Amino acid sequence: MLVLKQIFDLYIKSSLHVAFAIFSFVKVVELSLNISSNVFLELAIFSGSVLGYSVLKYYEFWKSTKFSIHKNKSVLGITTVAFLTFVFCFFQLKFSFQIAFLQIFFLVLFYPFLRKYWLFKIAVVSFCVTFVVCYIPTLDTKMLFFFDTILQVKLFFLICALLIPFEIYDSKHDAITLQTIPQKFGVKKTKYLGYLFLICFCILSLQLQYEILDIVIAIVIGLFIRFSSTKNTKYYTSFWVESIPILWWILVLIFN
Repeated sequence: MLVLKQIFDLYIKSSLHVAFAIFSFVKVVELSLNISSNVFLELAIFSGSVLGYSVLKYYEFWKSTKFSIHKNKSVLGITTVAFLTFVFCFFQLKFSFQIAFLQIFFLVLFYPFLRKYWLFKIAVVSFCVTFVVCYIPTLDTKMLFFFDTILQVKLFFLICALLIPFEIYDSKHDAITLQTIPQKFGVKKTKYLGYLFLICFCILSLQLQYEILDIVIAIVIGLFIRFSSTKNTKYYTSFWVESIPILWWILVLIFN
């Protein structure tokens, strides 16, 4: 059991789970818009997610004098493989995809500075994920602008809502100078904001396919927001909340 727990913790710590969540968003977008998959693009998004989240999550730790390569060799190994995979896939993609990845790369670089402002922390992360999972995959398609844009906006609101449990849990660890949403407005009002995001998501979902499934997913997220607190375990957010996009993809596959 101890070995299984160590493997599971590594799966979470190395950002593989969040990468699967982002990959699931991509598959939902492909199914929703009936676009064909691109293996190199999907691999680039998956490996880039592992790389990006690991670097952002452990940036302060990695640059500190307390960092030990030996103790973190597994995470470093997975991050290195993700980097090499991303580089390989990047050069297999069309120029338009490469430019889009470079654009989001530079925005991610500014995240450590932008997260100091309470509204930007959620907005920047939600925009980056929406850009990667919805905008980039549709670059090579001839989508109807209306449906494409509606899907991007509704995903933005959904991701904003998904981040609320993280904001609440992290508020006990975040420096008070960050003035995150729960620190600034309190946990109760932060939950109301999450519900507002979900209402916007549901309204936009009425314009697209899978509206019933979207409402089901919104209810699931709403329940997770309802029971979010600073006392939740780390697995509440880092595993269960991040599993919701995977659940969404499975439901879309079943009812497609």
